[in-house]
Amino acid sequence: MSIPLPPCLDRPADAAREPELDGAAWNERHLQCIWADSTLRPKALFTTGGRIVRVVDPGRWNGGPGPDFNDAVFELDGEARRGSIEIHVRPGDWFDHGHDCDPEYRDVALHVSWFPPSSVEAAPEIPLVVLRDAMLERPGFSFDQIDPSAYPERAAAEPARPCRNALAGLSAAETAAWLERAGQSRVRRFARALEARATAAESREQAFYEAFMGALGFRRNAAPMRALARRVPAASLASLPDNRARYATLLAAAGLIPGTASPATPAAWIKEVWDAAFASGASYNPDALSSWSLSGLRPANHPRVRLAAAAALFANGGSDLLAGLEGLPRADARAWVRSATRILREGAAPGRELAPPAARRAGAPLGTSRIMAALANVVVPWIARFDEDAWRLADALPGEDVGAPGREMALRLLGPDHNPSAIYASRSIRIQGLLELWNGYCSASPQACRSCPLASMSGASASAPRRSAPTINQSDRK
Repeated sequence: MSIPLPPCLDRPADAAREPELDGAAWNERHLQCIWADSTLRPKALFTTGGRIVRVVDPGRWNGGPGPDFNDAVFELDGEARRGSIEIHVRPGDWFDHGHDCDPEYRDVALHVSWFPPSSVEAAPEIPLVVLRDAMLERPGFSFDQIDPSAYPERAAAEPARPCRNALAGLSAAETAAWLERAGQSRVRRFARALEARATAAESREQAFYEAFMGALGFRRNAAPMRALARRVPAASLASLPDNRARYATLLAAAGLIPGTASPATPAAWIKEVWDAAFASGASYNPDALSSWSLSGLRPANHPRVRLAAAAALFANGGSDLLAGLEGLPRADARAWVRSATRILREGAAPGRELAPPAARRAGAPLGTSRIMAALANVVVPWIARFDEDAWRLADALPGEDVGAPGREMALRLLGPDHNPSAIYASRSIRIQGLLELWNGYCSASPQACRSCPLASMSGASASAPRRSAPTINQSDRK
């Protein structure tokens, strides 16, 4: 007798087949375009339960794993809601695509489909909007009218936010300098937050360890990484006999030791980890597994790889790492970046032998882009706690991954035709400036645009930025 698969894995072979309408080939991306574009999206939307939906902000188009749109704002019978949006051809695709088992989708606030649910489909416990009837009521509508390759840029460009003219008339160099001022503000804000954590934590090493673990987690796993750092403190890591014991302890506490072998995690490696975990008295926490976002990750970004780097970097609880970074000469910012990069790369290198064999073949457990992100978001703000000119170190960092929030902020502020290479892509401090503007202003809904300081600016008022005075004030934040 065969053992039945869990519902989230028992998928019919043709579950992903997309339909056609009136001879026009279309798929889920066409529906995403409709949702994103206010000129296409119906003004009147209703849930299957008859509740009125008014879209305030369709959200950020997510080009990676997870829900189709993030940070959407809408009203449900006049009640403000915020969350992610997931779009499907059929409501049952929610289960066919495995979203019911994926923690990435736990903040979905609205489910949108083309077809209504059939009698055999069990809708998830979130409101469902059906597009079909509302779209087919539009005279002359055809999916042939939609060019999916023009999105999401077309949706971001239309309608423009009020801040689109904030930097009008500035040259690329002046705009870049303006973003640098915002980046300096972010460094100082992070420095204040780290100082507060250092005061509250059991040690300065623990505060730095928690912040650095968050940076290792990238955007999707930053929170569970920080939680793990509190579950397995830096002092506990330092008390363990070797890197393998530290690594096994972290994996066990994170619930990330595999139960079965796979090509990525062979049986011999799993046995090594379990043996080290038992020998060090590690406590296995299977409940923690659900907090990690593991689907669609590049191998180098998997928590098992990042934790191998952490086990090596914090072998002494972080004291040696902190001493090395804080003791570097800072007069030459570019030399500081090279030295700090070397410290982190060499410190993480022993972790390569701990990671699963497939990850070892991929290279170092801490790549250059993640090192740059850690320097920008953790190390430089940490030093800025006692050196107010430390933002100059961030000014010397090369560009890092802009990420979805940074790209969205650039589209809103600079328009779809700007040149990223000439303005911000090559300098981390400018990318940090985009993120500071996003978090301080544009993560709010369009309703707040009218009172936003960015929307009231003009090219004249934004010009001639003074490097010593940041543009962004805490009193301006929404």
